Amino acid sequence: MTVLRDQTVGAYLEALASTAAVPGGGSAAALAAAMGAALVSMVAKLSARKTKSVEDRELLTGLVPELDQLAARLLELSQDDIDAYRAVIDARKSGAQADMLARVYERAAEVPLEAATAASRAIALLPEVSRRSWEMTASDLAVGSELLQTGLSGALGNVATNLPELQGDAAARIEAAYRALRKDANG
Repeated sequence: MTVLRDQTVGAYLEALASTAAVPGGGSAAALAAAMGAALVSMVAKLSARKTKSVEDRELLTGLVPELDQLAARLLELSQDDIDAYRAVIDARKSGAQADMLARVYERAAEVPLEAATAASRAIALLPEVSRRSWEMTASDLAVGSELLQTGLSGALGNVATNLPELQGDAAARIEAAYRALRKDANG
């Protein structure tokens, strides 16, 4: 299978709509958040060009590298989710031992946790962009915000799905991070 970054949107959507287990919701959630971060970056770039305020221009321009980095990381995590869940499927099919299953389930929970963390960070940058955004980018900012919220919610849902499979320190660590992100997301 072609890696996500090299696929056309149409090919990815076909794979998503197929009966294959991957890509699935975790990959789609990370990709939605990546698109959201990219749109917010676009709004920051366009708004920085249009503003007459030097302070606003500098602030918006300063946010762009982090937003671009978050979008790129979320795209990577979309592929990582495919790889992590494929490893779960392969381990289960092969009758892997408990320690191997524990490792693949831990990774399958860590990836969407990373995606939720990145989406949450991008969401935290939204107010700074929103306050200074060019009015012609209002719909772009709204769509970016919705995609980030959807990505965050979907990623957290994937963590929750994998939590019952975890044990010991991994379970405690991932659940604590999950609860903190869930609490932040619910305000």
